[in-house]
Amino acid sequence: MQNIQQTAQNQMEAAAFIQAPKVEMKELNNLFFELCYRACNLKCKHCYIEKNPYKQEKDFIPLDKIKQALLDTRGENLTSIYLTGGEPLLHPDFNTILRMCLKFSNVTVLTNGYMINDKKARFLRKIDDENNFETIYRISIDHFDELKNDEIRGRGSFRKALSAVLNLAKYEFNPIISVCNYYGESKEDLFAGFSSLFKKYDFEIEDINLKIMPYFDKNANEGFIEDFDIKKEKLDCYNSRILSINGVYACPALSRDFRARCGSDMSNYSKKTFLDTKTCAKCIEHFSKNQANDWM
Repeated sequence: MQNIQQTAQNQMEAAAFIQAPKVEMKELNNLFFELCYRACNLKCKHCYIEKNPYKQEKDFIPLDKIKQALLDTRGENLTSIYLTGGEPLLHPDFNTILRMCLKFSNVTVLTNGYMINDKKARFLRKIDDENNFETIYRISIDHFDELKNDEIRGRGSFRKALSAVLNLAKYEFNPIISVCNYYGESKEDLFAGFSSLFKKYDFEIEDINLKIMPYFDKNANEGFIEDFDIKKEKLDCYNSRILSINGVYACPALSRDFRARCGSDMSNYSKKTFLDTKTCAKCIEHFSKNQANDWM
């Protein structure tokens, strides 16, 4: 009997030892809307979303779902709303969604820039001027060298993204360049390269204009986190949630992972999550090195 009790005790201690770290959200500051998941006009090498290489898929979140989420979170201390995807500008109701979100908070749009020509940028400025809150555009360009960028994101993507940045700047936006550091270069080299690139077009970039994120190999072995030495406040899951067509998740990068699911809608969602995926391990590794939130 004593041996059985000792075995049970050992198992309980082992289970406690291997339990993933827990993050409990104190308040909701950042609300992400995943306007689509697989709907995108690019097929980037590093994308964590698995897409059918032979067809375009349409999986847009219903407009009513976003409207209800905004009503459900009126009592929250929202400071930012993020529109992401897939490619969010492909959503047939994008303009309406943007207008709705700007009634509640500043809005950041994460886009590849393909659809932002001069006419679209002028229209986006009109929407921005109609509201008291600000729209921020984050354009994905993964390298200042056109060939290196297009090797990752597809032929022609560099010029489209560059055009989007310049069109937005023309209409007095201050676009942010979102870089996935696929080649593992230093932040200093990337900043110097992008500074030199945009200087040719009279667009001066500062630190705030360049967000460098680590490349995450989605085929890497599953990691396990025993401990971490950064403040939990730096993690998205500490003050953020993302609403997708499939429900609420703790992190934009885990919007299809059952381990990060927090509920079906924003009226009743879990405020705690466990860091038990390889994506969590990569996120913690990044912040441990940088001690700054480059993801936001």
